[in-house]
Amino acid sequence: MRQPRTHSGSSLFLMELILAILFFSVASAVCVQLFARAHTASEQSAALNRAVLAAESAAESFKGADDLDEAVRLMGVRAGDTPGVLTAWYDLVWNPCAERDARYRLDILIHGPEGGGSAGGSLPGRPGGLWEAEITVGRTAGGASEELYRLNARRYQPAA
Repeated sequence: MRQPRTHSGSSLFLMELILAILFFSVASAVCVQLFARAHTASEQSAALNRAVLAAESAAESFKGADDLDEAVRLMGVRAGDTPGVLTAWYDLVWNPCAERDARYRLDILIHGPEGGGSAGGSLPGRPGGLWEAEITVGRTAGGASEELYRLNARRYQPAA
């Protein structure tokens, strides 16, 4: 007749140790995932804050300049790909840069008084009236653009 198998105390200890290691590995994976999500949220928040500052700066330059030509110069923008849109490019740390090195872009579409059309790099005639700027800041990646912030600004331009 066979003798019944007896389990040694060491096999139960090893089973408990394996379960403890499994539990701590799952817990550490969850913690790493939380830190990764927090880092991503922090980067998105920082980009949004810088986008808001860039848009507000452009809006204040647009509203505070003596004339619209000076506003365009103060904003540091130039004619972009789209007719009537002025564009500024920024690198990863929000320094002005060339388009090929850009990670962010600021687009400004300026509408003339009474639907008088949009303004390009120069403002022909500079008629008096209410001018409006649509300011959009976005992230550029591989030709695609993701909008981060949009702001509208208005200013009255006296007749020349």
